[in-house]
Amino acid sequence: MNYLYSKVLADATFETHTPLRKAFRKHIAKVAKALHDIEWVDSCDYSDGDEDDAIRACLHPDEVLASTIEDVQASIAAFSVEVEKYTALKNVK
Repeated sequence: MNYLYSKVLADATFETHTPLRKAFRKHIAKVAKALHDIEWVDSCDYSDGDEDDAIRACLHPDEVLASTIEDVQASIAAFSVEVEKYTALKNVK
């Protein structure tokens, strides 16, 4: 990722004169930490899973659950297609 985490944090220079901007700046720092940890896991400097806490700090718990539900629904759809194919082939014989 070519040290994207450092670029995100360094390039996020803007006025923080409102509470919303201050909060957003803090969020960017969390995103930079997550990007750092992801890059270090991917380069084998950290172990698998060492990035999880930093990523979770950037996300609302509902987002993780929604993503998991999407994955499960896609798997169920793929499974259903394969069952239909198997059933059709089995009935041909």
